[in-house]
Amino acid sequence: MADWTNEISIKFVELYQTEEILWNAKHRNHKDKAKMNDAWCRISKILNIPIEDLINKKNSIMATFRGHLRKKKASIKSGAGQNDIYRPIWFLYDQMESFLGKLNDCNVTLNTEEVNIITS
Repeated sequence: MADWTNEISIKFVELYQTEEILWNAKHRNHKDKAKMNDAWCRISKILNIPIEDLINKKNSIMATFRGHLRKKKASIKSGAGQNDIYRPIWFLYDQMESFLGKLNDCNVTLNTEEVNIITS
């Protein structure tokens, strides 16, 4: 079992991001098991961590990411101000949201406190 320091976890997410076939279900080769395995092998070789450990870590960090994303989405509601939106402090969240956020399509809100509404 690998020793998952924050530094190794960050490097893993960087490598995982480069292998779009692994995280983008719409990738044309996402269902090709051989190509998926090749992608895992490339990450495994760089980090010197067995594929099984990489997949377990991926499952763990994805569960954590989804939990934070769910909290963020729940905090974004009609009439919520910018200060009311949940901001995850988990060390991998921003890095993962940078490429997985578009897949999960998190809503963006408008800060109505800063908008001047003109009525006629």
